[in-house]
Amino acid sequence: MAQYENVPRTIASVISGGLAKLHELDTVYSVQDMWWMIEIQTVDNHNKSVAGASNGGINN
Repeated sequence: MAQYENVPRTIASVISGGLAKLHELDTVYSVQDMWWMIEIQTVDNHNKSVAGASNGGINN
């Protein structure tokens, strides 16, 4: 898989996850907000993975 070369992974994760735009990270949200978004995204992804495993991999 390709890695982002010029963008920190934390920022890339929030942007590619659709949680915020770069302009919003620059002007609206704090660094703490960014870490909360990453935590939310991580927990949501984990829960989706667990739910998918428990129903035979069928995501509805």
